[in-house]
Amino acid sequence: MPNVTIVVDVLNGFTREGNLASPRCLDAIPRIQRVIDQRLRAGDQLIFLADTHDKDDKEFEIFPVHCVRGTHESEVVDELQKYLAGARLIRKRRYSGFFETDLEAILRQLRPVEVTVIGVCTDICVLHTVADLRNRDYKVIVPADAVATFDAPGHPGDEVQRWALAHMRGILGATIREPAEV
Repeated sequence: MPNVTIVVDVLNGFTREGNLASPRCLDAIPRIQRVIDQRLRAGDQLIFLADTHDKDDKEFEIFPVHCVRGTHESEVVDELQKYLAGARLIRKRRYSGFFETDLEAILRQLRPVEVTVIGVCTDICVLHTVADLRNRDYKVIVPADAVATFDAPGHPGDEVQRWALAHMRGILGATIREPAEV
């Protein structure tokens, strides 16, 4: 039973290009890569989640158009492409990696003791995926420096990041690991 590391939405559309690209998310890539390397050395199975929308997706009533199916925005960043060969890639169209995907069946088959969750955005897709993992009684670990969110009007990145990590720890019961603990 390998443990699992889920890499959430480390895509061009959240890091380098498009309406939701963020320097904060781009800056997290080396830290995310470090955790991937550590978890692979520990024997984890990697699962990548990729936000992928149809052109007329209802989510675009809330957020600007982003990560449309078949575009460069919906692809995993170049730095992490090398990991895809030994991983599973799950395309999703909502915040949680569980919504209308086969993630639940894959986890049931793998039967991990722990699931590490890294990626972007901490307060949206990471948080919703962590919530659904905890609702299924998985032990979840979130390395605090391997998740990131964006700055925008009404969405101060540092404050939102602290809130999301505190919520995952205090309400959802996830283990939040500081950099020295990873």
